[in-house]
Amino acid sequence: MKKKYFLTICLSFIFSFSFFPQSAGDIVFTGYNTDGDKDFAIVVLADIAANTTIYFTDDETTGVGSPSALAGSEGTITWNTGAVIIKAGTIVVFTDIDSATNPSFGSSLGTITRSGSFNLSGSKDGIIAFIGTDSNTPTTYIAAIQIGNDNAFLGPFDGDAITLTNTGLVIGTSIIISDNTASPDGGKYTGSRSDQTSFAAYYAQINTNGNWATESTNGELSLEFSQEAFTTNTTIWDGSASAVWNLADNWSNGIPTNSSLVSIPNVTTSPIISSGTTAFAGNVTIDASEILTINSDNSLTVSGLLTITGDLTINAGGSLILNGTSTGNLTYNVNVTDTNWHLISSPVVGEQYDDAWNTANSINVSGAGLNDAVSTYNNNTSTNGVWEYFQTGNPSTAFNQGQGYSLKRTSAGNYGFIGTFPTSNVQLTITQGFGAVNKWNFIGNPFPSYIKVSELIAANTANLTDVREFVYVWNGANYAVLAGTDYIHPGQGFFVNADNSTANNFTIAKSLQSHQTGITFYKTASDPTIKVFVNDQDNNQKFTEIRYVENTTKSLDPGFDAGTFTGQSTSFSLFSHLVSNSNGVDFMLQSLPKDDYENTIIPLGLNADTGKEIIFSINHQNLPSGLMVFIEDTEMKTITRLDESSSNYKITLDANSNGIGRFFLRTSTTDIGKTLDVDDLNLEQVNMFLSSDRNLRIAGLRSDKATLTIYNILGKKVYHESLTSNITIDVTLSNALKQGIYIVKLETDKRTINKKIFLK
Repeated sequence: MKKKYFLTICLSFIFSFSFFPQSAGDIVFTGYNTDGDKDFAIVVLADIAANTTIYFTDDETTGVGSPSALAGSEGTITWNTGAVIIKAGTIVVFTDIDSATNPSFGSSLGTITRSGSFNLSGSKDGIIAFIGTDSNTPTTYIAAIQIGNDNAFLGPFDGDAITLTNTGLVIGTSIIISDNTASPDGGKYTGSRSDQTSFAAYYAQINTNGNWATESTNGELSLEFSQEAFTTNTTIWDGSASAVWNLADNWSNGIPTNSSLVSIPNVTTSPIISSGTTAFAGNVTIDASEILTINSDNSLTVSGLLTITGDLTINAGGSLILNGTSTGNLTYNVNVTDTNWHLISSPVVGEQYDDAWNTANSINVSGAGLNDAVSTYNNNTSTNGVWEYFQTGNPSTAFNQGQGYSLKRTSAGNYGFIGTFPTSNVQLTITQGFGAVNKWNFIGNPFPSYIKVSELIAANTANLTDVREFVYVWNGANYAVLAGTDYIHPGQGFFVNADNSTANNFTIAKSLQSHQTGITFYKTASDPTIKVFVNDQDNNQKFTEIRYVENTTKSLDPGFDAGTFTGQSTSFSLFSHLVSNSNGVDFMLQSLPKDDYENTIIPLGLNADTGKEIIFSINHQNLPSGLMVFIEDTEMKTITRLDESSSNYKITLDANSNGIGRFFLRTSTTDIGKTLDVDDLNLEQVNMFLSSDRNLRIAGLRSDKATLTIYNILGKKVYHESLTSNITIDVTLSNALKQGIYIVKLETDKRTINKKIFLK
């Protein structure tokens, strides 16, 4: 027992240490910006173990001690490298580091924190990197960059020539000198990243002034720092065994890694990335007449330079991420399986549409007049927007990066987009259009890879309306929302809703790209969900969705409650209103807490014409065992269960249905259809809200006797009226009532409810 116990201790002791202890020269600075919000970049020249902590400081050293102590007068950036090994050749960028409150404060890998006054200057300053017991106690100095210092001196950041004394760092092997100008405000390495046989050999190139571009007026002009990886080993495709990329027999020097120089010459068998493969490479060269194919649900990450003189084809659902630069064209095929309209966005740069492109892609050209089925959305001409179509015979028009297009084919097949890889962030302008009412903007995924919806929304929340912080897509029959853990497919077009009346930016950052499998143009949620459908006699169908989600409320939860898509007119629609604190907004998705099924009554709104036969039904998933779902019709005084197989509620409207007040969705573990008397229901279903600046709408009132009283903020009665029961009551408020807050009091013989309103 003792021997086994001793062995356990030894193993624990061994494995508690890093497998890759860092030493001088293991990282090198490749960029800096001393203006604006301050930035810098490094390249890793030796693998860094997971969860390593490295410190960066602009402080001085005292020259005393071994290693030298820090003076303690400036600041430190503490970098935790993250949960995976960082491989040699990787670029890491540190952004907006002068304040932890900057929106982009952070690192491209791992996480950072800030302490003290880290404030880079362009005149006799620098950065030192070290390993230590804490941010004040270096144990090993591993790198430094001198900014604006003569290379004859060792680190005179403050002019005393002792800053880097006793650090163990040496000019040329662990200290970079950037002194192209006397006081550079920014600089970045511009030399080769793919011509050395070892990573250590790159140090001499990085320390050569001629391989740096410096900026003496504004360091922000040095941004962005390239994230193209440094690479070393060369492996050449020969296809001698098969077309399979991830097979060593097909390569001269093994399967490519993210630091490989990959060459694909013109050979008999072309490489295909398929069978669930995620492939990696450093630099990739595809020679003339050669073809590399990435099939659906497969992916390739290129960390360096992508050179295409042959063909690179990505089939629908495949993805490509490029961290460096690219030359030459690639083809991305967006596949559709029907002849319906689809919202599409070009995943490449430079493709154009014209008569030839339309013919090659089987575009439907049988529209009115000369209209072809390639259209863009204009939100400036009407409340509901206008679709504008390409005209047969018009000149070639470029597919704009990040813009959405609605396309329709004459048969199932591919939309083929040929162009260059998009290597920069895409920044779009979104506006509130016609009368500041039509806030819908039609945009799309500009990359041949996937984007997580929650990350895209989080980056643009400030410029989206609270009730529509979602991505809206067309699923072939209705508009649906993507949110949370959903992903936007390459080639997917979508709508967003602009918050402000002035133009605002919507940024799709290249850092949001990811590889995914099994993603369609829309997907269902895993939370408990009820989808309520309504069909009319003409086989039209609409739906609204209720999700039960942790940490949501019965009031508005931005990012969880999605207002309906209003970018097109419709006389037939279904929606819900918020259970609590409704302000009259129609919702296509409402999220509710999971702990109060029995006491939650959800107002449903229906817009449909008189004389129509209407059928309500539901689909549900992941509901608690024994929970039943009912629809209540207050006009017919019925409660009908809908969760049983093939159950529905069918009525014929004897008047136009407009809005909420008549229908409610309820959930219960008891059969309330048999036990509850509709006449005994109280005011929980009544909604009061301003439907316009001076119109107070009351929906769902069923009491024969009710009074409405309005008080100003001082408690003075300014309005009083007796009301007659009706599904919807509109009360026009006089312009004599001044702008301000008022208290609305609705009284019946069973209950009183109060609500604040703000008159404009």
